[in-house]
Amino acid sequence: MKGKADFLELGDWNAVCYQCGRKFKASSLRKHWQGYYVCQAHWEPRQPQDFVRSIPDTQTPPWAQPMPAPVFIAMCSFEGLTGAADYAEADCARADVPYGE
Repeated sequence: MKGKADFLELGDWNAVCYQCGRKFKASSLRKHWQGYYVCQAHWEPRQPQDFVRSIPDTQTPPWAQPMPAPVFIAMCSFEGLTGAADYAEADCARADVPYGE
């Protein structure tokens, strides 16, 4: 069955509308903003709200400085002063103090 688009026009060809599926000449179809070709009845412009850009919201302070390094204060217990293995504490062990005295 022949339709409206079934005629010879040099340099043109038959194409189908992406939305309705009807046959048209390719020169009468328009490229939709999503990239496919549609007939005049189904063509629509892109929504202007797609192009709205907001004002950037920078939430950084005007200046900042690093936190001070934590200060470690070594507290040695009486039992940690010994030089015996498994009983001494790091940086507290002394070889001149025997365990249990």
